Amino acid sequence: MDHIPLEVIKEKLHDRYRAQGFSENLFRNDWNLILRSGVHPQVATEEDLQAVILRAKSQGTRANYGSRLKSVFNALNKMKLITNNPTLEMPVIRKGRGIPHPLTKGEAELLMTEAREPMRSWFIVGCLAGLRAMEVSKLRGLDLEETAEGYTLRVYGKGGTDLAVPIANRVAEIIKAANTKGRIFQVTPNKLSSRASAEMKRLGIEHKTFHACRHYFATTMLEKSGGDLLAVRDLMRHSSVATTQIYTQLATGRTRSLVSMIS
Repeated sequence: MDHIPLEVIKEKLHDRYRAQGFSENLFRNDWNLILRSGVHPQVATEEDLQAVILRAKSQGTRANYGSRLKSVFNALNKMKLITNNPTLEMPVIRKGRGIPHPLTKGEAELLMTEAREPMRSWFIVGCLAGLRAMEVSKLRGLDLEETAEGYTLRVYGKGGTDLAVPIANRVAEIIKAANTKGRIFQVTPNKLSSRASAEMKRLGIEHKTFHACRHYFATTMLEKSGGDLLAVRDLMRHSSVATTQIYTQLATGRTRSLVSMIS
């Protein structure tokens, strides 16, 4: 049986991604994963895909590769472009929990004052409200509510969560200034992340991403709350306080101070 040419598979898969509203960057990355196996997807084996996954340097990237390969091969099967699916027996790859790399206070202030718009507004929302890139891109004017205690924001977050959290006045002013009940920023999460990273590099902040703003918010809130994990968990919208705990050492430097006492 002849295999469907790769050029045809690429074109049809590209059309599917565009119809679903996925970014060009996601399609390119997924297609490159297919090519890295070195074989036609119709004859790819679990070992071929495992070799691709193991080339990644970090456990988090390996987990992402595994997830994307499963998604791609499922799509190719649904489209009847291949009959083979080597991902069916692939085990779930655990995503390692790395150490957060928050912005320093100086870096955060630099981004919130010297960045160009709309990136400056994104950085303010990220640093002062702890929103992810996906959440910033979906911000709507109607999600802001003013109460007697101050402003709250309904955030549609990771895993389909829908939670209202208190926010700083400076964040509320950005949303109000847009003067719309609809979306504040007309940008996709991937585009927001890439533009933010480019702006950070322009201002001399290397090797950090927009997510470092969220880490900055978490460590700052822990410091200012005196280590109130439950309160910060709610602000960060973590499902477990264990996730919030990874910020405690970064927030206070207490362990480093203790070690320094015996050196």
